[in-house]
Amino acid sequence: MMVAALTLVALVASPLAAPVSTLASAVLAAPKAASKRATKKKDPAAEEDVVAGPLDAPAPTPQPAPPQTTPVVINDVTHRLGVEDCVRIALDSNGRIMEAEGRVHEYQARLAQVEALFYPRIAGMGFLAPMYTVRGDINGHTNEWKSLSDWGPYAHLEATLAQPIYTFGRADAAKEAASERAEVEKARLRETQNTIAWEVRKFYYTHLYARSLIPTLEQAQGYVEQALKRAQELYDTGEGEVSQSDLSRLGFSSVQVRRFLVNARNAQAVTLVALKHTMGMAATANLELVDEKLAPIPDEPPRDLANYIAEAAANRPEWQQLAHGKSAAKALSVAEIKANLPVLAIAGQFEADWAPTRDNARNPYWNDPYNRVAGGLALALLFDLNPWAAQAKSDAAEATYEQLDALERFASTGIPLQVQMAYTDLRQAREIFEYSSEAIQATRKWVTFSANAYDTGTGEPRDLLEGLAALVESRRMMYDALRDYYLARAGLLYATGTH
Repeated sequence: MMVAALTLVALVASPLAAPVSTLASAVLAAPKAASKRATKKKDPAAEEDVVAGPLDAPAPTPQPAPPQTTPVVINDVTHRLGVEDCVRIALDSNGRIMEAEGRVHEYQARLAQVEALFYPRIAGMGFLAPMYTVRGDINGHTNEWKSLSDWGPYAHLEATLAQPIYTFGRADAAKEAASERAEVEKARLRETQNTIAWEVRKFYYTHLYARSLIPTLEQAQGYVEQALKRAQELYDTGEGEVSQSDLSRLGFSSVQVRRFLVNARNAQAVTLVALKHTMGMAATANLELVDEKLAPIPDEPPRDLANYIAEAAANRPEWQQLAHGKSAAKALSVAEIKANLPVLAIAGQFEADWAPTRDNARNPYWNDPYNRVAGGLALALLFDLNPWAAQAKSDAAEATYEQLDALERFASTGIPLQVQMAYTDLRQAREIFEYSSEAIQATRKWVTFSANAYDTGTGEPRDLLEGLAALVESRRMMYDALRDYYLARAGLLYATGTH
């Protein structure tokens, strides 16, 4: 009997899985999907809404955000949401996605800055100053400055125009580099959206897993307490082979079950807060889900692994990041080398001066800076030669290209591997779910027969407890398979870039 009781406790006291972590958005970062399956069957838990098993550890409690002058979180949702509703809200409200959108705008602005370097530029200056009186010309003059009436205004205005008309390919290379860099940020935005969608599904299904486990843990607690009560009766009457050590072990088992029930309830609460955080909602916001527990695996037509790998090749934003990044690095290398070439430009200048206290000189050979209007246009070649610095910058851009090329080689095998792992986990979860359905049916018969024998006095308590432990284990296996299936399906959506 004690072996059966301890077996029952072991089922509900399994070690907690590693904490759920937020995935980085590196070139090859992808979720490690847990195992899952996909054949639509009658829900084995429909008759008894209980299950036992280990809990995925919830995500860390989100840190409190710093005070903000403008609220940016959603406070309440007035209707129940399904997983796709949660994903949609997260894609609209998640702070990391907003940050990624801001970076897209930043690099679009940087592209505009690069383009503006080759637009017309006008620089000017003007001033107004006091000037004393000078009368005369080149042959003789007099200065008058002692009286206030000898002073008057002196106005000056000057402006220069520079319009590049040909850069020998430098402008085109610079604009291509900036444009490709902006495309990299757009691909990163899609990668962030892909990651956030996966995190929403992960927290959603982990929350349902914890919620589904609570009834079985409560039932397991009842089993242990009943076993303890019955063992105490047998010990008091001396009718069974029950020792004081057996009673102590059952008492410890009861405490263990209660402890893991507390863990399950905390997991349910914390994963819901993590889901709200990912959706851009306040921790205290009202959020109700459509699903009360993990649903049976749907009946979906099987697809070949090759189809998923083809989808990943077409849709994963990391491919676009690498392609545009390599183009940007190559164009930047060319632009830096061509920085040593001249720029052909149209240059213009205009100057105007006025000082009524100065006589206007009519002699064109006498420089009179106080009363004149002058200007003109010219064709200019602009140089800024620094070949050593230009070569170093070009080499740095080439090094970036080499790094991206190496990452592309790594991704060419890493991304298909991610797809295959998620695909394998999906099929594995489907098969395990099939086995758990058979196990539940078998253990129900076991419990029924052993309970009847125990009630009639022809069976041992140990048989009943072992049957109950097996029933709990079969339900744990079923819900583990359901959780693994939905997490693997979410991981497959991530791996193929089809969130």
